[in-house]
Amino acid sequence: MSSMEDLKKVVDDLLEQLAQARDVPADAEPSQIIISSLDQMRFLVGLEERLDAMLDVGDVLPFDLSDREALLKSVHELLVESGVTP
Repeated sequence: MSSMEDLKKVVDDLLEQLAQARDVPADAEPSQIIISSLDQMRFLVGLEERLDAMLDVGDVLPFDLSDREALLKSVHELLVESGVTP
């Protein structure tokens, strides 16, 4: 992963994909797209597939769904904690 812009694209693409499945607008807030813990798992698996990495999550998925910026930041922190991003 070379930059936050690349990561933002991955997150936006995943949100768009999940939004289509939920039948909500692609630019909706994350909390309107990722509603259940199953949605969070789908998002996590999508991240792992696109980044070709295993992410180290505990019992509680660490995604901040309050807005896109917060979600991106929480994804980045997860990558750092997982040793994927310096």
